[in-house]
Amino acid sequence: MKLLLPTCLGLAAVANAWTGDNCKRFADIYTDGADLISRMWGDSFRYETDETKAYTMWWTEGGAAGVKDAHDNPNDLITQSLFPDLGVPDQCHLDYYHKDAPSPEGANFTECHPWHANACCHEATVVTPKAMNEGYGAGYEWDRCGPMSQACERFFVEEACMYECEVSMGHYRRFTDEQHTLCANVSGLSPAGGPAAAPGASVTLADGSAYTCVKDPWAPKNAENKWEIHQMPIKASYADAFYRACANDQFCDSGSFWDCKGLYHEYLKTEEGKKAKELEDGLTREGVLEARVKVLEDEQTQCAVDKSLNAAAVLSKLQSGTVKMVFT
Repeated sequence: MKLLLPTCLGLAAVANAWTGDNCKRFADIYTDGADLISRMWGDSFRYETDETKAYTMWWTEGGAAGVKDAHDNPNDLITQSLFPDLGVPDQCHLDYYHKDAPSPEGANFTECHPWHANACCHEATVVTPKAMNEGYGAGYEWDRCGPMSQACERFFVEEACMYECEVSMGHYRRFTDEQHTLCANVSGLSPAGGPAAAPGASVTLADGSAYTCVKDPWAPKNAENKWEIHQMPIKASYADAFYRACANDQFCDSGSFWDCKGLYHEYLKTEEGKKAKELEDGLTREGVLEARVKVLEDEQTQCAVDKSLNAAAVLSKLQSGTVKMVFT
């Protein structure tokens, strides 16, 4: 198996690595920052123009490792304003790779450094962009439509840092602990070990109200998890900057981070997908890029139109989405 350039006609019109026609430019998928932030992660986030009532996914924080400087986490101030009776949580209410309670991190906590003084994430979870990109398994990577520009990928890193590390995310959990306990935990059984309530079953909450358990669309169990968030307000200026940085990069044309996973697994059932996965498993992401550059360099000896492109120029085109390769 090797990576091939199917045509010598200006390095153009090349199919994508695995999603083919399902990949498009961000600018062709989303109309603006509001559309991007409201659709990519379902209804996890919402676009907020009143920035006194909205969170940011990144800010500058200095100070010694694990010690706050004079600048508080700006999200703390937003939480204190929006939840005056509750304030900033002292527990990490999301439960996937998260800590039970926020705590300082050390000198090696660099990728998500704004949260170093009070983080809900473990250093190992966010140690590198690669770790964050691959942390939730095959099909959940943000670069499923090929390598992204550095400017665009940085925003995905920041979103990952916020989700993993920001303590205020807990105020926006979709399901409460009570709903989770009554309907199902992640294994599909109640915490007591008995059978979970069936999807669609009605359970009675402590306040006497009825609640209907929700079927997980991706698994044969209930959806009441402890990791999903709902309608967290994000600053309009941040969402707009995200859109501008990624406008020319590629993503699944549905615009949904979750639907893209389904497309990926359907692709892996095909012969082409099996070959692509075998090759990807044998190379690091950087190795795939280097292999693509090497193939393009080889093709330049045969394609006069391409001879002006050196490896750096080709890599830049690959990262920007101008050129994409196929596995054959």
